[in-house]
Amino acid sequence: MPSKPILIYKLTPSQIALVDRLAGAENGLVLDDMEYREVVIWQELDKLGMVRTNPKRRKLAIVLTDLGKQIRANGYFSKKPVVRLTEPQIVALRFLAGGPRGYNEMPSHMVDVCRRLGLRGWAEWQGDIHGPRWMRITPAGWQVLKLVDNGDTSPDGPGVRLSPRRA
Repeated sequence: MPSKPILIYKLTPSQIALVDRLAGAENGLVLDDMEYREVVIWQELDKLGMVRTNPKRRKLAIVLTDLGKQIRANGYFSKKPVVRLTEPQIVALRFLAGGPRGYNEMPSHMVDVCRRLGLRGWAEWQGDIHGPRWMRITPAGWQVLKLVDNGDTSPDGPGVRLSPRRA
């Protein structure tokens, strides 16, 4: 029986990057100019109410809401969970922790999970002049994995909590 997902209250590295980019854009970002990774992250943030769309001369612009600005000011911690870390994702993080893995080394059931970890910023593709060849875990992915392995979901470390501070 699979375990319950671990609720994470801190934005992922990809979400933080998009929130920072939106905060720096005076009139928001045009949806047509965003990369696939940013579109996926925008959809997650939109469901959480942190961003909204504004029509802008036949194009949609993405802007931060007041909630998004508040979460940015709070050190990227939300009162609601922003990500659910599932057992397959934990297994994939452990798999990638063993060293960089090529696409052909990944079990077929793990390819999409690793892709999702890459979209969240917990893993990344690396390569050479011929393009991406292998995936490795990022420092943010190591932080999440260490917290999961320690069984501690609310340490007081700087910016590595999976849950908000308790009162």
